[in-house]
Amino acid sequence: MQIPGLAPHYTTHPLFHDMFQGMIVAALIAIGLNFAMAMLRKKTTDIEKMNKVMKETNEWRKQYTDAIKKHDKVRIEELKKKQAYVNKMTMEMQQQQMRPMLIYMMPSFMLWIFVFPTIFGAIAAISPIHIPYIMCDTNIKKVNDPCTVPAGHVGINKVYLFGWFLITSFAFSGIISKITKTGMPSIT
Repeated sequence: MQIPGLAPHYTTHPLFHDMFQGMIVAALIAIGLNFAMAMLRKKTTDIEKMNKVMKETNEWRKQYTDAIKKHDKVRIEELKKKQAYVNKMTMEMQQQQMRPMLIYMMPSFMLWIFVFPTIFGAIAAISPIHIPYIMCDTNIKKVNDPCTVPAGHVGINKVYLFGWFLITSFAFSGIISKITKTGMPSIT
């Protein structure tokens, strides 16, 4: 279900006629947006405090799991008393992570609906491998379908615009977070 007026209108004549140029420009835009999100996170989030909270939470979880495995009831009760504090700190951390996302989401949403479809069209790249959901499915045939593959071009997989942005964002997010020092520790 799409809201009338807010559904993307993909152009049939993209600004970049050469798909390779379109791939590069789309990748650079995705990297730029990823970098902007990292800088916004750096400005709105206390990264050092978040790292400290994550380490403390991970340590508490590890101790709690170990106490349950060993059936140490005294230690379990002791750690349960600290659970409210750990939950409060985790909630604060999640709120800090959501703040930049909410600020970033609206302008990004407008770009996706009004700008990118008119510049790139529905298809932004080609790939030698097929990844479901982000690439055209050649089994589905529609009128004026951008996924139709010309005869003799078997093995070419067309990547949807959102799929290409997704691939490049995931590929460069770790590098950008290391450069900007905005990486978050993982929960182990």
